[in-house]
Amino acid sequence: MSPRPTGGAVTAAFRRWTLAQDPREVLAAAGVGPWWVLTTVVLAVLAVVAWAPGAQRTFDIPFSLGLLCAAPMLVSGLLFSAVHRRRSHIEAWGWVWLVLGVTCLHFFLAALMAMSELQGATVIASLFLFTTAFHGRLHRVTPKQPFLALGTTVALLAALPLRDSDEHLGLFGVIGPAALTAELYLGTFAVQHDRARAEAERLRAAVQAQLLEQQEQDVSRLSRALGEILGHHHELDSALMSAATAADMLSFMGTQRGGHGRADHEDLLRTLNESLRQIREMVAEIRAKGRRYVGSEPEPVELPPLLEGVRASVGLRFPDVDIQLSVEPGQPLRAMMRGGATTLRRVVENLVLNACEGDGKHGASRVSIQARVEPLSGRLEVVIADDGPGFPSALLDVPAEQLYTSKPEGTGLGLYTSECLLRASGGTLHRRNAPDGGALLRLFLPREYR
Repeated sequence: MSPRPTGGAVTAAFRRWTLAQDPREVLAAAGVGPWWVLTTVVLAVLAVVAWAPGAQRTFDIPFSLGLLCAAPMLVSGLLFSAVHRRRSHIEAWGWVWLVLGVTCLHFFLAALMAMSELQGATVIASLFLFTTAFHGRLHRVTPKQPFLALGTTVALLAALPLRDSDEHLGLFGVIGPAALTAELYLGTFAVQHDRARAEAERLRAAVQAQLLEQQEQDVSRLSRALGEILGHHHELDSALMSAATAADMLSFMGTQRGGHGRADHEDLLRTLNESLRQIREMVAEIRAKGRRYVGSEPEPVELPPLLEGVRASVGLRFPDVDIQLSVEPGQPLRAMMRGGATTLRRVVENLVLNACEGDGKHGASRVSIQARVEPLSGRLEVVIADDGPGFPSALLDVPAEQLYTSKPEGTGLGLYTSECLLRASGGTLHRRNAPDGGALLRLFLPREYR
């Protein structure tokens, strides 16, 4: 294969350079307003260096000569901003125009540095160095696409004949390479940052796609589990009605009895009625879970007030448990949750209740809830830790869908429901035992970005 002609390679490199730009950022920096501000600043600076008291000894730049050097830059910039005023895209010829305009700006600063007295030239040199570095970052100047760096070199060479003395050669010899190095370095850094950000976005999209697939499977499994639980609700209703009828008959028969044994009979009757009431409440709760609708679109939820509400409500049920809440200050903590605050509150409250209850025999005396922004992923992290008995080591690796529990009267449905609801919103739940004892739960929630 024959090598690509030089002209074709340059065109391809120029095209890659334009594709690496952010047109919105460039057009915002080259808008009509910024250029009028720059024109005013340039005129003011030229007036100061020409006529301000003491400026002649430091700069000694005639106003007319400085304005002549600034004219190409100002005219090109104002015309470019006017032509692209209502555009959101820059054509290829616009990028060429932009390179020429930036070259004119660098020439203006280099010319001021050349014409000024040496003391003032050092001041202008620092401004020249800052400007070239800024343009290197803004326009992604790299060794493979050095178009603006070539323009900067041309500007320095064009301004060099205007030098006031041979001492300026040393200044140009230092500032020129430093400016080109800063321009190329910051441009390369900006390109690498863009690539890292694009890679992070691709990774996030892949993770979100995987989470969506997983959460659909989890919600399906949860629906099947709840369906099995609710499958015999008619039989439950019949059994409850029969038990209630028997209780009523026992109550009627108890009134026919004498005083002997009547107190024991009434105690048993109260116990039966209380058990029936609890069964009715549990069946109603299971049905509510089966009918609960988790919205298709996530809703933003303010995390700090929700966690405070959970801490207060659970604290009323377990007054002997010290429940502490710690929220990271300085950042908005807004989670995105399907079903909104109601669903997220139920998830967190269920997990905190489990921490307080422990294994049913030994509960926790202290529970801490911590919320922060996880620094690596940017998601919200809620850590629930307690000093209770923790998870049985044999059950730590058991999937939650197996509905395991260490409580004598537990069903294991609470932990599984919480995990499924979290996954349905793109969140995850990790469980383990803390090194110093007790259970440790880590919830990761999608975060709303403003």
